[in-house]
Amino acid sequence: MKILKNIIAGIGVLAAILCALIIFSAVNPGITQTLSSLISGDGLPSGEEEAVPEEDEEPESFQEPEEYEESSDIPQDVSSEEPEDVSGLPEEDEETSSGQSVQRQPEEPIRVSSNENSGRESVRGMNGYEPPAESGVSVPEAVSGKSGYQPITEKSEELPDAEGGEYTSDLGYGETGDGLSFDSIFYPYYQMLEPKGQHLYRQIYANAAAYNAAFVPIEAVPVSEIKDVVMAVYNDHPELFWLNTIFTCKYDQNKICAELELEFNMTLEELTVSSKEFYRITNEILSQVQNLGAYEKEARLHDILIERVTYEKGVDKNQSAYSALVDGKSVCAGYARAYQYLMQRAGIPCFYCTGYAGQDHAWNIVGLDDGYYNVDVTWDDTPGGQYDYFNKTDEMYADTHVRRELSVNLPKCEGQRYVVP
Repeated sequence: MKILKNIIAGIGVLAAILCALIIFSAVNPGITQTLSSLISGDGLPSGEEEAVPEEDEEPESFQEPEEYEESSDIPQDVSSEEPEDVSGLPEEDEETSSGQSVQRQPEEPIRVSSNENSGRESVRGMNGYEPPAESGVSVPEAVSGKSGYQPITEKSEELPDAEGGEYTSDLGYGETGDGLSFDSIFYPYYQMLEPKGQHLYRQIYANAAAYNAAFVPIEAVPVSEIKDVVMAVYNDHPELFWLNTIFTCKYDQNKICAELELEFNMTLEELTVSSKEFYRITNEILSQVQNLGAYEKEARLHDILIERVTYEKGVDKNQSAYSALVDGKSVCAGYARAYQYLMQRAGIPCFYCTGYAGQDHAWNIVGLDDGYYNVDVTWDDTPGGQYDYFNKTDEMYADTHVRRELSVNLPKCEGQRYVVP
């Protein structure tokens, strides 16, 4: 009996010990790991808890910049009797209507860099052009003063107060330009704009072509951005020779352009007569180059302008192609816009380029089969210097010409095959 009592007592003690261990393990979970390690023979734990890797955060999705839709539908000048002979948009390395292929430049982000020497902000263009310091520009005596380009000028006017700051205009949209498209090879300034700006560009073009001066912008564009859109239209379209470089933007309290007013350099009655003369002369000039190759056309049209035009300041409509082609007297803007128009009609990419050459100045950039070249017909209209500024690279122009504003986004001029020494 005594032995049985001792066995029962021993079982009770063991049960008490087990209960105590269970309670202690609940209070201190680490003891379980220790006991487990001892039982399994793994040894004592290091005492350092393994960090649990957190789930990687999903990276933000990168959105490719929206590409502009490129079409071969070329808008026609609504007031012209002769349609422009301009090709559709070629793909890379595809030939244009003149039988040449145009080397495309890769688009890069616009970057801003300091230009300590000039005191102006130097902007790297989307195609990689980096303007040299304007302080380094040296204009040769033979061409000194041969400029005359007038930059696009905006006249801003705040409209009367309105509820909520918005102003309701009595004007309509006029021509919307819906359905128009612009070939990127021949109209590069259109491609520099965002979709809203392109929509407004089409409206401005259509209204200017229809001789409708005042209208409500089809897009809500801040007054600070309207100038670039008007400049893009003006720079792309020398056939709008009645369009002046001055416009008026009337804006509301929210600084949104509520009314846009263009300026024309002739009346509608004058335009009817002037258009016939303009197209008669340009068709006559183009008939002289129709059987030539692209480079031969480029050189011959350059020479024809030098033969026909006299540099003269203060002449009427001197910012237009009309002044050079019809009146035979103009400044750099007229030379450059006349050359641009003739080259476009001949099917050769030719852009209106503006910037600084001792003064505000305009010249051209021409696309041939191996790249782009600078051409300054105005400065070549000098005794003994007929090809001094014809088909030059950006490097060759660095001491005399510096692009500004939207023109920095035109292609870099790095062609070599047709450089004239």
